Amino acid sequence: MAGMVSDWRAHAAESELAKLVEELRPGELNVWLDSATPRLPETVRVNPCRKDVEWTLDLLLQMGATPIDWFTPKGGAFTMPWEKARCGNDRFIENIRALHTSGRITRQEAASMMPVQALEVQPGDRVLDMCAAPGSKTTQIAEALDGSGLVVANEPNPGRANNLVSNVQRSGHLNVVVVRQDGRNFPRVAEPGFDRILVDAPCTGTGTTRKNTDVWATWKPHHGEHMSRLQVGILSRAALLLRPGGTMVYSTCSIDPMENEHVVEQVLERYPWLSLKKVNRAELFPGLNTRPGRTYSTEDCIRVWNDENDGSGFFIAVFTQDEEGQTSARATRAHPRDLDKVPTPISAKPLGKMDLRLGDSIDLQLFSEWGMETHGLTLWRRGQYAHVSIDAIREWLWDSPRLTGKHQLYPGGHWQPLRVLQAGQPVWKIRKERNRFISTGVHGLAERVTNHCLSVDRALAIRLLDGEEPGRSTLTEAFQGQRDGGVLLRCEDEFIPAWLAGKLSLMMTDAEQHILRLKLGLL
Repeated sequence: MAGMVSDWRAHAAESELAKLVEELRPGELNVWLDSATPRLPETVRVNPCRKDVEWTLDLLLQMGATPIDWFTPKGGAFTMPWEKARCGNDRFIENIRALHTSGRITRQEAASMMPVQALEVQPGDRVLDMCAAPGSKTTQIAEALDGSGLVVANEPNPGRANNLVSNVQRSGHLNVVVVRQDGRNFPRVAEPGFDRILVDAPCTGTGTTRKNTDVWATWKPHHGEHMSRLQVGILSRAALLLRPGGTMVYSTCSIDPMENEHVVEQVLERYPWLSLKKVNRAELFPGLNTRPGRTYSTEDCIRVWNDENDGSGFFIAVFTQDEEGQTSARATRAHPRDLDKVPTPISAKPLGKMDLRLGDSIDLQLFSEWGMETHGLTLWRRGQYAHVSIDAIREWLWDSPRLTGKHQLYPGGHWQPLRVLQAGQPVWKIRKERNRFISTGVHGLAERVTNHCLSVDRALAIRLLDGEEPGRSTLTEAFQGQRDGGVLLRCEDEFIPAWLAGKLSLMMTDAEQHILRLKLGLL
């Protein structure tokens, strides 16, 4: 084993990436290699929007979690006492997987949490996550919004977009919209634009050597030059979507200046109304070792190195747009020749069968059928699934008209030209005029339900968890008058989705079942 480690270290020291580090930090290569080759520790972020957040924190502490001090948002973030994917305790592995899959925590590299913390999201903000997959930063933004405002999460790649949707669904947030657009051509939204934008751009990943060992063998200097053109294109488009007075964060998990300082300088030159925000790094990330950007014009940027923190390399730049930059920004968004013209109305394409549409009067009966308090909620339909979001999504993204670059006007009452994959959370699955609550809809909405919600004791909950399906006739009187279909069972403070027909069947995911077993003291 010692020989393997020695060979690996020698291989890393001869790589093109090592040569780059020697240029950036003369005489410090060996110090950097000491921290750039070992595996990362397992780190997690707690979802503060769940009602059982204190129980989650207690469980993590029982498994030996230690707080990440520089992570200051509610809920907290923690380092687990084992290397990533190397835990030797099977029970701990099951617990961590269940907590993550159920949305109570997010397994996320610590350095990856920094960009959202630098964005300093405030409740009520309209936020764009321009390069969102796999979704860890999207859910972190949603947690910071705490149920108000909204976040538009964008991912152009279909496969990665599916991963993004899955991560948003497990999180349980109602204020997230998932879209699939090329970031370089992201459509305009209703004025005045986004309050905050995160561009965690695609990059070569030269700061991720501790989890992506392929970088050692594959990275070449020209890769950064090629990637920087894409990064400038995405960041430039984001600059035109930011409202006057807004904040934009650009970040990469790369240490290559071509992907970092060079990109920042290019965008500052193109858009003079943007400026780098002077952030107090010690106050923003207390206890974290950071360095400034490498040039005079980028010294307000933030660099994080592997060897100075037990994590990965990262780069962050925080942009602001002066309120007085409104005129120049508008002139860029709309060509001067069009400023006095009335936009040409254009018709939106009709919605397809599987497109997400606004719920009609029949769909809205779901709310009354389940006795759900609907203040501030909007219902959407796609195929067999009914989604629920906060009203702000409908009001700002669906109802608002939007200009195109050709001075044409899309009417309100449509997503176009945004390609929307999901709004809010899927709550019900509709089948043959019968519906049931699904796990993604329980968190945040189950407490609003008054119909088809039945209290059960621990004994019945345990029987269901053991795989039993009691016949209707053997259940309490409360079950006898229920119609066939989905029901919500309430055991103590926990909601359990189930299906009632001739028998009662559990409809919980494996992760939620594991969590319930833990809470009932069965594990």
